[in-house]
Amino acid sequence: MKVIEIREGSALAELQEQWTDLLQRMPAATVYQTWEWNHAWWSAYGRRKSLRLLLVHDGDELVAIAPLYLSRHLGTPLRRLAYIGTGASDYLDVIADEQRAPHACRALLSFLESARSHDLADLQQIPEWSPLAHAVKHLRASSCVARPLEICPYVALPETWDVFIRGRGKRLRSNIAYYERLLQRSFEQVETVLVDKDGLDAGMTALFDLHGRRWRSRMMPGVLSGSATRRFHRDVAARFSDRGWLRLHATRVDGKIVAGLYCFSYRRRYYYYLGGFEPALGRYSIGTTLTASAIRQAIAEGCSEFDFLRGHEAYKYRWAPEERTNAQLLVPSTRRWRSSAMLRLNRLERRIESLAKAWSDRGKGSERQRETSQATPSEGVQIT
Repeated sequence: MKVIEIREGSALAELQEQWTDLLQRMPAATVYQTWEWNHAWWSAYGRRKSLRLLLVHDGDELVAIAPLYLSRHLGTPLRRLAYIGTGASDYLDVIADEQRAPHACRALLSFLESARSHDLADLQQIPEWSPLAHAVKHLRASSCVARPLEICPYVALPETWDVFIRGRGKRLRSNIAYYERLLQRSFEQVETVLVDKDGLDAGMTALFDLHGRRWRSRMMPGVLSGSATRRFHRDVAARFSDRGWLRLHATRVDGKIVAGLYCFSYRRRYYYYLGGFEPALGRYSIGTTLTASAIRQAIAEGCSEFDFLRGHEAYKYRWAPEERTNAQLLVPSTRRWRSSAMLRLNRLERRIESLAKAWSDRGKGSERQRETSQATPSEGVQIT
């Protein structure tokens, strides 16, 4: 198999049809492997980065795409290769024909190890089912480093809500019913809805506001505070709405949105990406009741899984989830001293992130804190 590196900025847009066709031959693909997600991310965050699309061909046929970018890391001369979508995405992977993915991934790893255009390939959030993770085991004398990164809780869904909720425990069942009744008794009009396309702009604005107020009450900015981040998610919401993948849940009280869940539904998996809730209504546990509504919707659609995505926040474990673990794969280049420096820097970053997350978790309620590396403001030097 042959690996071709594409650097032209227009290539990502031009690959849409081939990308989408290849995705149909990848049953395990998540919503984060769609062209729509990747193109939206690149449009929002790609200005100070250089595109590196690795295309794997078997003869004349395209069988895999590794959507990567290159940047100066943290303002240093060191060059980091990473997945498009790093920071914002919960599962990152190559897009590959399932039948030829093992050979394609081994070809990609060999290419990355022998390349000189980067110092370290830092491939994050690789799911357990990724062919790339399995390919590492078959490389002899490989310098790749694979290690656990983050836990992703999820629950398998049965055919009915009644069967599901019976398996969650009596206390949770009672709490959901109690808080739903309490909210209905306390206000004149209460409704839980899926926001349609006409209400999408107002719905996203409400989500940003609710999420921000929750975090500002803890003297923290929240992960939706940046203009690029908001622009990215508005773009994703519009694209996913057009494709039928967006599920923006909202609770309205007397005509005002007081809670929102930003979810996706793709290939029978329901993704809980992020939520925002009115801090003043904390006594009503509207986060729990709105999550229950989202799970009901997922079951009604015939989804097999409700994925809480990255992070081990306490609110996820109310639902008695199972767990899987994403990995980080570090692939040094042939420039050994620079790769060694990058590996040491990466270990320091992981340590700092771990300490920062532990401190952040102390003040968390029922919301997730995503990595803020999606905007990577320190990567200010473009590489061509």
